[in-house]
Amino acid sequence: MRLFIDFVPVLVWALLAIALVAIMLLASWVLRPHILQNSDKTSSYECGEEPVGTAAVAFPYSYFLYTVLFVIVDVMGAFLWLLSVSPLRISEVIVWQTFVFVVLIVLGIAFALHMLPQTLLDGKETLRLYRESKAAREQHDSGVQV
Repeated sequence: MRLFIDFVPVLVWALLAIALVAIMLLASWVLRPHILQNSDKTSSYECGEEPVGTAAVAFPYSYFLYTVLFVIVDVMGAFLWLLSVSPLRISEVIVWQTFVFVVLIVLGIAFALHMLPQTLLDGKETLRLYRESKAAREQHDSGVQV
């Protein structure tokens, strides 16, 4: 029963967070302009030019991987900081569990970096996508001018 009483503040904060998100979503829905969408409103805009091709851009996934790795390292740092400032008595078991946790995270990061293709790291894929897009744009522009 004592554990449940100690957990009540966490439940209160969780409920407040859920209520805040729900209120913000409802407020954004109520306050947004309710106008009919037409093709001009939903079309992509390229600085006054007619859009060429799709608005979706092929994005190299290596940047996404770096973001995920950063979040993993950030969370690991937060856990280690919380452990270091914890008022609980640090035992030998906790030290070994922390050591295993850090080793597993580092091995996972090393594996992810090892499996990442080198073409994504040096930007060759981004350069290839840029050249293909530029060639398609030039072909479209030459077809329009004729």
